[in-house]
Amino acid sequence: MSGGRGILLIALVIPGLIVMGSSLYSFDIDYNALERTEDYIARLSRDGDGSTRQLDLAYHRSLAHRVNAFTDGTWGFIGAAIAAIGIHGIVTMKEDDFAFKQDKKRSGN
Repeated sequence: MSGGRGILLIALVIPGLIVMGSSLYSFDIDYNALERTEDYIARLSRDGDGSTRQLDLAYHRSLAHRVNAFTDGTWGFIGAAIAAIGIHGIVTMKEDDFAFKQDKKRSGN
């Protein structure tokens, strides 16, 4: 592996995959919390047991989970894009240029 490929792997691919994995894990947790909160709101409004204050509190908790799930999904996408840029750079990097430069140095030109 050439130095450029190693740098792309260390600087883009691995951090991108770490960001993507951790963000999607957090997205799963926040989305499950959002579903539970939405079910709680539906149960409170359907049964008529909840006061307006309880419904407002549950609704605002739902909005917080919604924003968290959105940002976690967005960061997962950004991490995947960073990793994809690194993979694209690794795949499209030419070995010929590096070998040509080494041959040129050896020949003294």
